[in-house]
Amino acid sequence: MNLLVFAPVIRSSAIGRMAALVVRALAASGHEVSVVRTEKECFSGSATHAFACRPVSWTDRSAVTALAGSADACIYQIGDNEEFHRGCLEWMPRFPGIVSLHDIFLGHLFFGWAEGRRDEAEEILRFWYGGAAAEAFFPAAAAGDFIEQTRSVSPMTEWICAMARGVIIHSGFGAERVLASCPGPVYQVPLPVERPSLLADRPEARPAGDGRFRVLTVGHVNPNKRAESVIRAIGSSKTLRATTVYRLVGKVSSARRVHLVDLAKASGVMLEISGEVDDADLAGALAEADVACCMRWPSLEGASGSTIEAMLWGKPAIVTNTGFYSELPDDCVIKIDPDDEVASCRAALELLQREEKSRHLMGKAARAWAEEVFSPGNYASNLIRIAQEANRLRPVVSVLEEAAANLRRWGASDALLSLGETLDPLRALTGAPPDAAGGEQAAHPA
Repeated sequence: MNLLVFAPVIRSSAIGRMAALVVRALAASGHEVSVVRTEKECFSGSATHAFACRPVSWTDRSAVTALAGSADACIYQIGDNEEFHRGCLEWMPRFPGIVSLHDIFLGHLFFGWAEGRRDEAEEILRFWYGGAAAEAFFPAAAAGDFIEQTRSVSPMTEWICAMARGVIIHSGFGAERVLASCPGPVYQVPLPVERPSLLADRPEARPAGDGRFRVLTVGHVNPNKRAESVIRAIGSSKTLRATTVYRLVGKVSSARRVHLVDLAKASGVMLEISGEVDDADLAGALAEADVACCMRWPSLEGASGSTIEAMLWGKPAIVTNTGFYSELPDDCVIKIDPDDEVASCRAALELLQREEKSRHLMGKAARAWAEEVFSPGNYASNLIRIAQEANRLRPVVSVLEEAAANLRRWGASDALLSLGETLDPLRALTGAPPDAAGGEQAAHPA
């Protein structure tokens, strides 16, 4: 197939790293692949991931129009960062395609897109979530607890998925919203992550054996990474305080760095904040770690690349028992209670510090399972399958869209259009069974 992939390409984008893996896998399978970089223009000079082709900018309208016009399918990598995915939002309405959905909560993406088009944005909010949600959405951003106020009421998942011809999700978390809004096929496919090099098997890449217990958290150090809770968990344990080094690798603001350093000092915790690092330094951090702390609350991702990467390195991981993380095998991770976070984290760390054999067995199980599941080749083949299915259904979807538009012109309300009595005859066109809950198709695990 001839595919056009829209994705952030800069090195600081984890989604960009994943997209580069998939593009290389598609090219290796004989498909023709072009890439449109989707970041805002201010990132144009930044270092990029290694793709199998030279990306073009989403602002190059003639080039993108030509590529999209000749493509068999467009693939959009979507996450909750408007600065990284701006180009997707510009081109999806004109050239609908397959969405690879990395975050179930897309409120920040929508908020950035809504700048300068407030009336249109409020209409979208009213359509999907009702008048009260539309009135509350933008004030929630100003109030400082935007995620907490909107993640359950108006996550904007439906807004993106309704524009897609098909969607790939990476776990069952949030699947009901995708199924209720996407007019095409929905597949559940494990997130692809690159296997570590043979460095992971070399003795010099293993923990130093210096008596320190090394705990690592990777990724943008924002509040939902729960670094404060890890610091408090370590600080509340005499044994952990004496031996543990807690390292943070990833983007961190100056204010947050100061806050975490002050908290660590007050708690008696040895803290290392490395900030953003290159791939070699990230590999070194993973290699020397004894444990990866991958707690998230609230959990907003469809899957976690940093957790998967830690598992591929053979590291036992501590995760929050929610969303994607709750679906991981119990012998590969330790799941903690979000309602008793600090105490649960302390108990997990003490166990892993005390029982070195159990730690190694869990890491071995994690690596074996992750190597089998999180394959770029598997993801690429499923992209082809869903693109072919979406193309097959495209005429049917067009008929359904035209039928819905005619019903609206005749005065049908959105409430009437959502009734089973209205939808069931239309579903017969797709071969999908009637569904009283409103979902038109099931997610296919692959």
